[in-house]
Amino acid sequence: MGHKQWDVLWHNRLAQATALTEGTDLGQYEQLVASTYTITPSEHGILANLSKRLRRRQGDVNVMSMVGTLLANSLRRRQANDVIALYDGASKSTPGASLAIDVTHFRGSTAYLLTDNDTQWGPAPLPLRAALHIEQISDIILDITDAGTQAGTRFGVGWPVEMLQSWWKGRDRLYGVEIFHSGNITRDSVGDSKGAIFARTAMTIVIAEDAEPVSERDISLRASEVGLFQEWGEAETADAHMVEIYSDTAATI
Repeated sequence: MGHKQWDVLWHNRLAQATALTEGTDLGQYEQLVASTYTITPSEHGILANLSKRLRRRQGDVNVMSMVGTLLANSLRRRQANDVIALYDGASKSTPGASLAIDVTHFRGSTAYLLTDNDTQWGPAPLPLRAALHIEQISDIILDITDAGTQAGTRFGVGWPVEMLQSWWKGRDRLYGVEIFHSGNITRDSVGDSKGAIFARTAMTIVIAEDAEPVSERDISLRASEVGLFQEWGEAETADAHMVEIYSDTAATI
C-alpha cells in the first residue's frame, strides 16, 4: 500500500527474417512479445543533527555545505550497494572463491556475453562495462605484466607498457571493456569479492524522484535536523548479459 509499481517492458527479439521468392506472399506474421519486470521503488534516507553551538562556532555556510556533501555521499553509497547486490544473482560466475582473476577469465567473460546464449535476449549489446574490486583489477594488471605470461613477455613494447603506465585513471579498458574501480565492493569473511562484467540491459534501476533535502529546527534541542531522502528500486533484467566476477581479493599489502 502506498507504493507505486513500475513495469519495465523489454520486447523479445523476433524470429530470423525469411528468404523470399518473387511473386510469393510472405503470409507469416511475428507476434510482438514483451517481457515485464515489476519494480517497486522504496524510500531511503539519512538524517543528521547540527547543534546551534556547532553552527555558531564553525560558520553556518561551511558546516551546512559539509553535512550536505556527507549526506549525499551516504545516499549514493546505499544506491551503489543495492546495485552491487544484484551481481550475486548472475547465473554465470568466474573464476570462483579463493581464485585470482586473470586475463583468461576476463576474455572468456567478454566472449560469453557476446555469444548468442539466450533466444529471448540474444548477444549482449555493446558497450560492456566491468565494476570490480581494486584487488581484482590489480590481479589483472599482474597477469598482463608478469614475465611468465604471454603478454608479459612482450612487456618491452606495445600495449602492456602503455597500460601499466596509464592505469588507475579510474576508467580503463581491456578487450574493449571499460573497467571501473568500485570502492563499494567489499571483501567477505574469507577475502573474496564479487564484481561483474555486464551490458546496460543486464540491470535496471528505477528512480522515482530526485533526492529531497529537508531541514527542521528543534528549539528545545537547540539544533537543526537535516536529512536527504530518495526513492528507488532495482532489478536484474537480462541474466545472459551479466557475468559475476567472484574471486580472491586478499590484500596485497
